[in-house]
Amino acid sequence: MKFETMEKDGAVVVSPKGRMMAGPDLDKIHEKIKELVDKGTRRMVMDLGEVDLMDSRGLGVLVAAFTSLKGVGGEMRLARTTKKIQNLIVITHLTTVFKSYDSVDEALKNFQN
Repeated sequence: MKFETMEKDGAVVVSPKGRMMAGPDLDKIHEKIKELVDKGTRRMVMDLGEVDLMDSRGLGVLVAAFTSLKGVGGEMRLARTTKKIQNLIVITHLTTVFKSYDSVDEALKNFQN
């Protein structure tokens, strides 16, 4: 799994590609998210449009990012969630936790001002 980060409209967009599954690549994205929060990121969009598969550890990274941001008064949104990932979020009852949008731009517009 690879990932990119970019700043856009006062937020950081994290775009993983491939499989968000247990392993060293997943650890790298988890560490990068922690680093971003430690450096002051308060708004984050996880663009999941190019994530093929996600296991419980991948879901754990999303939950950890959400929790870290919330702990410092920040917010996280999901964007372009694939049907497989959306089903996983529904099955795990995390639809009440994550706000999900059809596009990154839509997610960015829906942060509280």
